[in-house]
Amino acid sequence: MAEENKNENSDANGGTENGSESGSHKRKIVMLLMPILLVIGAVVGVYFSGITDSLFVPSGETVSSSGDGEDSPEVIEEGRVRQGSAAFYDVPEILVNLSGKPGQKPVYFKVKVSLELENPQDAPKIDLLLPRVIDSMQFYLREMRIEELQGSMGTYRLKEELLGRLNRVLAPTRINEVLLKDVLIQ
Repeated sequence: MAEENKNENSDANGGTENGSESGSHKRKIVMLLMPILLVIGAVVGVYFSGITDSLFVPSGETVSSSGDGEDSPEVIEEGRVRQGSAAFYDVPEILVNLSGKPGQKPVYFKVKVSLELENPQDAPKIDLLLPRVIDSMQFYLREMRIEELQGSMGTYRLKEELLGRLNRVLAPTRINEVLLKDVLIQ
């Protein structure tokens, strides 16, 4: 009888010791894995931020995207900026009133857009077709309602629709991206 009580006490003590040991064992594993995961996260963050680009370039090559050793943008003319191999064309600011219900207070939409050109030599072609570009943008923007511009999906649809319209107007010149520089709804 005394032996049975002793065995029960030892099982009870052994059980709690094993439970605390497994808890401390788990805590040790977590304490070892946390710094490793933090270091891996930091390395991935630094890699994707572009800081390490110069470390992974084969010998004899430079990191410059423009080929002349400079990464800074160069201003070609007013309204045109070239960054590396990409060229950007600034469209003049557009102010339109959005479509609304009759009797409703008018809502104004102001937007400043920059176009990323596929070929930097296409900028003079856009200069010649700029009235068509502005007309196409105004025509589309005037028919929009304020509800269509709300949220990130509204902004995404606006950019995609402008990209499609401008690529049709400027064909065979190709635009890679429509960048919204300034957007104001009043």
